[in-house]
Amino acid sequence: MNYLHVALAALLGAAALAAASWFGVAPLTLVVCALCAVVALGWPQLMGVTARKSLSAVIMAAGVVAAVGAAVVTQVEALFFWSSVALAFGVMVVFVIQVLRGAGRPHRLESTLGACAGVVITTTAAGWVAGLRYPAGLAEAENGIGLGSLRVRGFFPYEDWGVLGVTGPGGELSVVALAAFALMVGTVAACIPARDALVLPLTIAVAAAAAVVTALVWGELTLLFAAAVGLAAGVLLASFRRFLFLQGAPEQLLSRLAVGAAPVAAMGAIVYFTERLLFA
Repeated sequence: MNYLHVALAALLGAAALAAASWFGVAPLTLVVCALCAVVALGWPQLMGVTARKSLSAVIMAAGVVAAVGAAVVTQVEALFFWSSVALAFGVMVVFVIQVLRGAGRPHRLESTLGACAGVVITTTAAGWVAGLRYPAGLAEAENGIGLGSLRVRGFFPYEDWGVLGVTGPGGELSVVALAAFALMVGTVAACIPARDALVLPLTIAVAAAAAVVTALVWGELTLLFAAAVGLAAGVLLASFRRFLFLQGAPEQLLSRLAVGAAPVAAMGAIVYFTERLLFA
């Protein structure tokens, strides 16, 4: 029963991202900020650190600054700029807090490392916003070769059907929904009560298959990108499942929600940089 909250947090987080991507950047930014809030509230508790209120505030602020920054910048090169700034200042503030606590405080090292990990997770969540805003060019290369040759035509009309948010505002491609679908299907597979030797590879395979099938059904998505994002989502979920089963389910509700929301938030950076790499 303790694992139910973890799974629900991951499923609801991914579903909210997919739905928000259809409505635009502002709703998606709000969802990302909400994800950061869930992680920020439960992460210090999960890590067993002290000074939880101040560290939660830092983790939350870093994620919000990164997400809002990705939403308001006007240049493609700056989409992840504020994530870097928020990460750097967030880590600095964590160290300042530890210094201000004074000498002889217990669990100082654990508090520092745990809070820094939380800052990394929330600042990478901005990749969801950056991924939606990035102008993914899928035009064929002039010589007829390249990544464009992997583009597929879906079974349904891409331009006129925005079902489930695979097409974004104005009919533009939304890779956010594709990644969110892969996370949702992978989360369901990761919840199978069986041995890790079976479930971990199954989670990776199912997430990759879900992304590729989405590309085939709705079209205008490269199979290479879909497979890469699906595999990344599966590996991320499998890693968190392994970690969770080794450590056991957290006792506190906020900690369970943070564990479920963390892989969804961290997936943002993978989505954005995979998009930049394959659609540049």
